[in-house]
Amino acid sequence: MIRTLAILLALLLATPVLAFDLGGLSIGGGGNKSSKRIHNTQKLFKVFQAALPISDEEEIILGKRVAARVIARYGIENNPEVTYYLNLMATTISQRSNRPGIFYHVAILATDDVNAYACPGGYIFVTRGALNMVRDEAELAAVLAHEISHVTERHIVNALRNSKLMKVGTEIAAEAFRTPGPLLDQMTSFATDALFEGLDKSDEYESDEMAVDYLDRIGYDYPAMFDLLELLEQRRKWGATKVLDKTHPSPKDRIQSLKSAAKKLSLEKPTGIRLPDRFARHTSNLHKNAS
Repeated sequence: MIRTLAILLALLLATPVLAFDLGGLSIGGGGNKSSKRIHNTQKLFKVFQAALPISDEEEIILGKRVAARVIARYGIENNPEVTYYLNLMATTISQRSNRPGIFYHVAILATDDVNAYACPGGYIFVTRGALNMVRDEAELAAVLAHEISHVTERHIVNALRNSKLMKVGTEIAAEAFRTPGPLLDQMTSFATDALFEGLDKSDEYESDEMAVDYLDRIGYDYPAMFDLLELLEQRRKWGATKVLDKTHPSPKDRIQSLKSAAKKLSLEKPTGIRLPDRFARHTSNLHKNAS
C-alpha cells in the first residue's frame, strides 16, 4: 500500500530542476582515444601512487562538461512537455535512491538510436528512439532507474579515480577543478570516452540490479525491467540497437545476470502498476516532433 501511494503521489509532489543548465560551457567535440589522452596528460603532471577522491561538487563540474559533449554529438529534442515529465520521474526515483541529494537534469537526445546516457553529477539523456520504444511508464522508469544507478554508484567517477590519469598530486587535481585547464580537459575526455565506448560489464549488471530495486522501492511493477531487456533483445535481432550493443552486454546476458541477482534482493510482491495511459498522455506529441 505504501509503495502504491508513493508512485501515485510522487509525480505530483516532486519539484525537479527543469532547466538543463550547463553553466555557460562551450560545447565541443571528442577527439582521440582515452589512452592517448592519458599518455599526453602524464607528460604534463607528476604521477603519484594514490587515486584521489572526487567530491560531489567536482563530480557536477565534470558532469556538466561531459553533458556538453553529449549534446554536441546528438543535439537536444525541443519538447518541453515530455522533458518536464522525464524530470518529474527522475526526481521521484532519485528520492528513493542511494543518493537522494543529487539533483537530476534529464533531456531528450534528437536521435532515433535506442539508448540512454548518464553523465556524472546527475545529467541524464534519453534518446527519442528509446522513448518511442517503451510502452508504459514502468518501462520508462526502468530506463531512468538504470541510468540513475550509474550516477548513484559513481561508475564513471570511479573509473576515472582508478585510472592513471588521476594519480596526480592532491593540490594539482583540486586546482584543475577550480581553474579549468589541460588536466580537467583530459578528465572530461576520459569520462566522455567511458560514456560512449562503454563501462565495465559489471557496472551495467549492477545498474540493472539496482534499477529493479529502485522500481520496487517506489512501487512500479519491477518486472518492467525484464520486459525492457526483452524489448532490447527483440530490437537487437532487428539490427536496431547497434549503438547500444557496442557499449552494453547483450540483453540475453543481462537478463540471465538479473535473474540471478534478483533472487538475492528483498523484493516485495510485484504491484502490477505500469501506467500505460499516463505514459501515452504525457508523450503523445513526441512522435510529431520526431524528424
